[in-house]
Amino acid sequence: MLSGYTKGESKGKYMIGLINLMEETVLSKIDQLLPNTDYCKCESCRMDMAAYALNRLPAQYVQSIKGKVLYRFASSQVQNDIEVTVAVSKAIEIVGKAPHKNTNYVEEKRV
Repeated sequence: MLSGYTKGESKGKYMIGLINLMEETVLSKIDQLLPNTDYCKCESCRMDMAAYALNRLPAQYVQSIKGKVLYRFASSQVQNDIEVTVAVSKAIEIVGKAPHKNTNYVEEKRV
């Protein structure tokens, strides 16, 4: 983050700091589409899916409540929703078919 405040910290009616609202959009779309699949739904797979999709979509940074409201309006546009749906669907398929279930790494990190 670029400022001295935590992500999305609020000072009165304004947010201070930068937030990539595409993250919220992608996670919401994953929550909408993933339950309809037979793929793993663990948090690690969800985050892999989100990372895959986010790396293929443009970032949407805002720094104010006004920016967040304007983004919400723009993100409801049909073309934007289609792009996000396509990227998330592909992410679910790619990660779902080859999840990174490296349990040795998790166990080593706990020790």
